[in-house]
Amino acid sequence: MRQTRRTMSDRAGEGREPGWHWICRALVMLALASGSVVAATIDAGVARVEITPPVGYPMGGYQARQGPSTGVHDPLYATVLWLAADGKRVAIVSCDLRSFPSARVVEQARARGLADHVLIVSTHTHSGPITWENQTWPRPDRSWFAETEEKILRAIAEAASRRFPARLAAGSGSIYLGHNRRQVDGIGKVTMRWRNEERLPTAPIDPTVQVLRIDGEAGTPRVLLVNYACHAVVLGPDNRQISADYPGALRRHLEAALPGVTALFLPGAGGDINPYLDKQPVAQKGFEEMERMGQLLGEEALRVARRLRPAAPAGESPLRVIADVLTFRDRWEPAKEWRVGLTTLVLDRTIALTAIPGEPFVDLQIAWRDQLAGVVTHPFLLGYGYSGGSGGWAGGWVGYVPTLQAAIEGGYGANTNTSLEVGAGEALIDRAVVHVYQLLGYLRTIPAL
Repeated sequence: MRQTRRTMSDRAGEGREPGWHWICRALVMLALASGSVVAATIDAGVARVEITPPVGYPMGGYQARQGPSTGVHDPLYATVLWLAADGKRVAIVSCDLRSFPSARVVEQARARGLADHVLIVSTHTHSGPITWENQTWPRPDRSWFAETEEKILRAIAEAASRRFPARLAAGSGSIYLGHNRRQVDGIGKVTMRWRNEERLPTAPIDPTVQVLRIDGEAGTPRVLLVNYACHAVVLGPDNRQISADYPGALRRHLEAALPGVTALFLPGAGGDINPYLDKQPVAQKGFEEMERMGQLLGEEALRVARRLRPAAPAGESPLRVIADVLTFRDRWEPAKEWRVGLTTLVLDRTIALTAIPGEPFVDLQIAWRDQLAGVVTHPFLLGYGYSGGSGGWAGGWVGYVPTLQAAIEGGYGANTNTSLEVGAGEALIDRAVVHVYQLLGYLRTIPAL
């Protein structure tokens, strides 16, 4: 049973006509019935490149960490899923990094003819390097950041060169591996509870595990994309070995269980969600707990993936995309503005993906799914994202993206380490929902007579 508070979207929905979602479903059926169903094709490609920084590189994630990396427990990778149909090309990049806002990757992918749209999504490990904070280490003419950008661009090119006719299917499961770290009492006071060893119920939380399975023409699975909302912080500040944390363990588990498959982890809106055993000390089996969490999530993802039956797209335009840029004021310096990229995809009219920048709170994911119920079958929200848009390229890392309610209540991430004006999270979700309706052709382009 989902544990959740009533969200703002829930309250806003009160008073709607009871048949709203049935109307949406009828529109979908009408759109499909309005013309002959034409078999369409979508191509996919996948590639991976190692992006582990050298030992001694400064680490990010915890102010309490004492010193740079001293070794590598497991390497970091950038994994690229490349999609193309009807002349449109999209690259989704999953990086084993805390964050990686790179305008150069987005711009150069277009300039080199590799992809029209790029979504850079970080798994948000806190046992990796600093990224945007210092882009000149170890030296300005040969920095790890610049080398990583070039590696990602080469991986996009490699994924495009390995294109194959794809079959798609998506599904979802459920598993509780984390808790909401913001404990709000009856009078609205917030207490931060980083660990929850007792696994006591908290709210809001979304245990949904979403899986996109991509097969080749022969029906052999080639790619698994897993989406789940929880911070990658099983390892804490005492750890000074580079690690992808539980997303890396998840990937290893999936690829061992399904030889020939490339797995990508794309986190959801886990800005306020922590693992039950947050910051488990290395001396107290921290790495073992990291592996255990990745395997548990992997088993649920495998259960979902094995029951899916991917098929070729059934209608026209199986890949539709809108890239937009929204402008927000800075929350603390109103004269300052942030340009935020928002990219939304619809695959085969049934699967929607949107990439939200920064660290969105889980209520935004719940609102996204609720607002698209009956419109698309599988709405994926990708947190920790960075993408460009038609109006220009977006700026830097925006930090936490709380809901309006959370901003009122306060607590870590709700009134600290956040830059966008209050209400930006809801505005981003609303715009992404509009994107989906536009991509499905439900909105008029000329006024009604």
